[in-house]
Parts: sequence; structure tokens; C-alpha cells
Amino acid sequence: LSIACFIYAYHETFLWLYERYTNPDSHYSHGFLIPFVSAYLIWNKKDQLRQVIPSSSRAGLVLMILALLIHVGSVWTHIFFTSGFSILLLLAGLSLYFYGAEFTRKIAFPLGFLVFMFPLPMRAISAISFPLKLIVADAAASLIKSVGIPLLREGAVIHLANTSLTIGDPCSGIRSLISLLALGALMSYISQAAMVKKAAIFLAAIPIAIFANILRVCALILAANWWGGQWASPEHWFHTTSGMAVFIISMVLLFVTMKVLE
Repeated sequence: LSIACFIYAYHETFLWLYERYTNPDSHYSHGFLIPFVSAYLIWNKKDQLRQVIPSSSRAGLVLMILALLIHVGSVWTHIFFTSGFSILLLLAGLSLYFYGAEFTRKIAFPLGFLVFMFPLPMRAISAISFPLKLIVADAAASLIKSVGIPLLREGAVIHLANTSLTIGDPCSGIRSLISLLALGALMSYISQAAMVKKAAIFLAAIPIAIFANILRVCALILAANWWGGQWASPEHWFHTTSGMAVFIISMVLLFVTMKVLE
């Protein structure tokens, strides 16, 4: 009954999440996986959780009421970003109320990991991606100039001798950055390193995502210079393949970073 009420209360939020996940320009296509990863992390702790004596905390009831008030206000104002995050508060409140503080403390990371399934507002993503796009374009242009290929950069537009290409938002690295932050959080959690090094593993996702995307833009510039501007267009297979390669390279670099810090 509780699950049915939860689904009914949040059905508009779930529809919003589905739309953001499946949008062709989505930055959160990984969102479908996050609840399963969280559930798996909790399942891995099942033996520890069985040993916890259930208790109840009134703070959980306060959190549940607060979460539902935020959700109601969000639905009325059609701000589903805050409604999504109210789910985190609701789950934490349920855990505290029905199982107690010790139980909730043991599943704190799996619950907190759910934060990566809730998309940021598009305005926030645009505010981050624009300066990131300029940084990537500037760094890539400087690297290409250093190998002797003449070009002119005007903001996010790079002019070559035979063509021009625009560094769009997908090339800013924001997609790989969002996904890598989730992966970095997971790696830091499973890492055997000290707490400071765990934080370093998580934060390493930021420079790694930027560096890998600079390499991608360099590859697109070289392809456009050698074979024509169509090679750097979003419709070309090289553009799509380079995006996949960026994420694979980023994952490898993040894994190596974790092992080095361990």
C-alpha cells in the first residue's frame, strides 16, 4: 500500500525523469542505472543490516513530512527538480522512522548515491557548459596550433584553412563530467584508500573529464582539417565514436587514479 501511494504521489516526477533520461540531448541517460546500483550496494550489506536492532527516530517522521511538503510545492509550481530531491529526503525519513539511526547510517552512501539520478535544471547545466565549452575550445586550439596547423578561434568557433567547426554543448564535456562524477563517487566508495584519498578520487573526475574532452576536440579538429568539415559534424560516425572513446578513456584514467591513490 505504501509503495502504491508513493508511486501515485510521485508519478508526475517519474514522468519528468523519464523525459529527461530519454531526451536525445539528455545529459542523464545513465539515470536508469542509478537505483539499481544503489539497491545492489544495500543488498551487499544485508548481513550487516540483519545484525542491526531496529529502532525508530522521530526525526524520520519530520523528514518525511518535510519531503512531502516540498513535493507538493514542487508539483504546484511545476519545478520537478526539487520534487526529485524530495524523494531522497523521503527515503531517508522512512529509513530513520522504521529502522533507526544506526541502520540509516549503514546505508547512507547508497541512499546518497541516488542524487545522481536527479537531473539539474537546464539553466544550471547551461551555466556550467558554456564556460566549460570555451575552456575546451581554447585548450584544443592551442594544442593544434602547437603542432603547426594554422587556425583561428573565435569563442567556440574554430576556423581552419578549408572549413570551420563550432564546439557545441555536447563537446563541452558536461555529459561525461556528470556521468564521471557518479562513477567517481562509486569508485571512491569501493576504494580501500583513506578518506582524504577517497575525496581525491571523486574530485579527479572533473579534470579527467575536461582533459579527455580536450583530446576529443583535438581529434575532431584534425579530422576536419585533413578530410573535411563533415567529419566533425554530429551526424558523422566519427563524431559519435569519438564521444564513446572519450568516456572509455575517462573511465580508464579514473580507474588508474584510484589504483595509484590506493
